[in-house]
Amino acid sequence: MSPMSSAPTSGKIWLITSATSPLGFSIARQALRNGDSVVAGCSAEDYAVWKDSQNADQNATTDNAKGRQGSKADAFEEIKSLDVAWLSRLGGAACLVVSLNTKNLTSCQAALAHAVSTFGRVDILLSCTSHTYYGSIEETCEWQAREQFEVSYFGTINIVKTAVKDMRDRGTGGHIICLTSLAAQTGTPGLSLLTAAHHAVEGFTEALAFEVAPFNIKLTNVEPSIMTYLLTNPVHLPPEVPVDGQEVFKEERVTSGDDDEDDEDDEDEHLTPKKGARNVRKLLETVTAKPDSGINTPRDTGDSIPSDVAAPFARVLRYPNLTPSAQLALVAETTKVIMAVAGKDNPPGRIIVGGEDGGEDGEGGVQSVKERMKAVSEELEEFLECAMSVDVPNAVVDEQGEDGNPLQI
Repeated sequence: MSPMSSAPTSGKIWLITSATSPLGFSIARQALRNGDSVVAGCSAEDYAVWKDSQNADQNATTDNAKGRQGSKADAFEEIKSLDVAWLSRLGGAACLVVSLNTKNLTSCQAALAHAVSTFGRVDILLSCTSHTYYGSIEETCEWQAREQFEVSYFGTINIVKTAVKDMRDRGTGGHIICLTSLAAQTGTPGLSLLTAAHHAVEGFTEALAFEVAPFNIKLTNVEPSIMTYLLTNPVHLPPEVPVDGQEVFKEERVTSGDDDEDDEDDEDEHLTPKKGARNVRKLLETVTAKPDSGINTPRDTGDSIPSDVAAPFARVLRYPNLTPSAQLALVAETTKVIMAVAGKDNPPGRIIVGGEDGGEDGEGGVQSVKERMKAVSEELEEFLECAMSVDVPNAVVDEQGEDGNPLQI
C-alpha cells in the first residue's frame, strides 16, 4: 500500500458509492463545503471521462490550498451536470475520485484501500447506488428481479462488508448509512422488486447493527419518499402487459398534462392492480421518455440487458429526464436529514424523510408509516385470539383420559 498522502483529514472522511447520482452528488458537495473529505465513487465510464478531462486540463484540480480558496466561487457555479469533475474542482485534494462497482467485491475493496491510503481511514460510508425496475410482476422477467437484488441488496452487502472489516480492524468505528425508501416500509403496486430489495437491505442492517455495535460501528437506513427515490435514480419501464386482451397504445399512455379527467373516463381500463400504480407509470413514462435533443437527455447507466432477454425490453435503465437543479431540489430534504445524523454518537437505526401530511403514491412520509403501523396493530388485535390459541396452555383439548380429565399434549 502506498504511503499516506498529505491530504487534509481534520474533518470526517466520507466514502460515497455513487457520487454522480443526485443524492450522492448533493451529499458530497455539502460535505466538501463543510470541510470534510470525500471519496467519490463513480462508474468505470464516468471515471474514464474524468481521467480524460484531467489529462486535457491539468488545472482542473489544484493543490489543497488553492482548491479551498476557489471553493466558494465554485459553490455558486451553475451545475450543468452531476459529474465528479465538478466535485474535484470544488474539493481539490480533499476529493478523491475512484472507480467503484458495488456488484464486484474486489472493486469495493480496491476503492476502500485507495481511500485509506489517501486519507488514513473512512468515517462515514454512504451506500446510495441503486436503480429501479418498475412494473407489475407480469411485466418483469427473472433477470430483472436478480439484477434489482444484485445492485440494491448484494451491492450493499459488498460495500458494507468491506467497510465494516476496515472499521473493526482499525478500531476507529464509524457510521454506515444505507439509502432505501418508503418501499422498505410499505408494499407499493408496481414496485414489488424494489420493495423486496429494500426490505432485505433493512433486515440485513438491523441484524448487522447488533453484530458491529461492540466495535462502535453504527448503521442507519434513510427512507426518502417513493416518488423522490424514483425520480432521482435510474429507472427501467418494461412494456405494459395488456389485460383481457386489450392492446396498449404507448402514444396514449405518455402524457404530461392533468390526467384527472382521463382517470374518470378510463375507469374500465385496468392496466395495473391499482389506479395509483397506473398514475405512477404515466409519470415515469413522461420523465423517462428520451427527447430528440437538448441538454436534459437522460443519462444511461451503462448496464446492458443480456441479448436473450433484450428484445422485449427496448427501454434501458436511465435517470429521469430532469435538469440537474431539479434533481438536486428533489433530494434537498434527504440531504439535510443525512447531514444532520451522519457521524453522530447515537444515530437512529432508521429515519424517514418527510412530514406528517399524507399524500398519494407513498408521499406521506412519517404519516404513511404511522398509518401502516396502526393497520398492523389493528390486524394483530383482530386475530389475537386465533394467534394465541396455538399456545399449548390455551389449546383446545377434545380428548379425555380414563380418569375423565383432559389429555395433556
